[in-house]
Amino acid sequence: MNESNYPKEAEFGLFSLAHGDPLGGRISRFSIRSPQYAVILAVMLSFSAALITGIEGSFYNPALTLDLLHDIGWWNQFLFAFPTLLLISGTYFGAFPKTLRGLADSGVIQANEQQWQKVRRLAHSKLSNLLYILMPYVCGLIAAVLTSNVLKSNGAWFSSDEYIAGWLIPFHAFLLYYFMTYSALRLFTAYLVLKLLFSFPVNIQPFHQDGCGGLGSLRKQSEKLYWGMIAFGVIAGLGVITNTVIYGLELFSIYNASMIASYALLTGIAFFLPLYALSSNMQAAKQKLLDSINDRYQLLNEHRESKSKSEPLNDEQLEDLKALTNLHRTARSMQVWPFNISSLMKFTLAISTPLVVIAVSLVFQ
Repeated sequence: MNESNYPKEAEFGLFSLAHGDPLGGRISRFSIRSPQYAVILAVMLSFSAALITGIEGSFYNPALTLDLLHDIGWWNQFLFAFPTLLLISGTYFGAFPKTLRGLADSGVIQANEQQWQKVRRLAHSKLSNLLYILMPYVCGLIAAVLTSNVLKSNGAWFSSDEYIAGWLIPFHAFLLYYFMTYSALRLFTAYLVLKLLFSFPVNIQPFHQDGCGGLGSLRKQSEKLYWGMIAFGVIAGLGVITNTVIYGLELFSIYNASMIASYALLTGIAFFLPLYALSSNMQAAKQKLLDSINDRYQLLNEHRESKSKSEPLNDEQLEDLKALTNLHRTARSMQVWPFNISSLMKFTLAISTPLVVIAVSLVFQ
């Protein structure tokens, strides 16, 4: 197949999720090519507010109701969350074309040339959709407008009537929520692409060396989210601590509980949504394999019944029966999800990160 209908090895091939929005595409490409440099530049951009407050004298100032040194919410959102988001997008979306290639090379996906072209058209239509392009900007601008109200506070490092550094908050909020929406839309696109691919003929392989029917590349793709989940778990935990220590909310307030619940929900969606696309199709393929084994049983029984029932099975028939029994047992126990118990345990530990952060904070307090 040529490159127009087959996923390339390159991160920016025709099946890359970095296409569409020019601004997001440039950020994504840079994150994919050089994730470490992207994180460093994001940290430097976010830290610019700290440099200005250092000059203005509001970085550490006991006379303020809140100086930047003790503003956990600012450090949490902009110096921690935004660079982490770039790292996740670079490693996860950068691997997506290779994941599709791995599914094809393993023989799980058996799409023909026309079907690959159909997948490509779907990805292109979604990524170039005007709503897809505008939505991140809208969400970023809404976040910037809402956070600009914070500048009206008095006696804090970001007070607009006294200090300049606070004016960077709306800009940082725009970048954070813009790219968060941009990444969410591409995650949904990945789900649609996988759903379409697995609507084509698939071939599960009970004895594949990856231990999950040939879906090993998808498992590796999902595992790239683990560290990002842990990082955002820390962010959610620090958010609860900020609400409790600085803003005086109760630890078990509805707002804090909603933050933790939202983190768990969004993390679960990010981890399982692309995998959900293939569940029903892989289950159907597994059932088809079991049906074929049953048909072979039927043929063996019919062959036996055509002879005398008292006549024992010969060695060849016994070997066939043993092979069918073993294959049936293997097929029934074979999982059709690209993760195992170890993966689920890691996921559970990852989403418990906010609780760990809160527990450690309570111990130190």
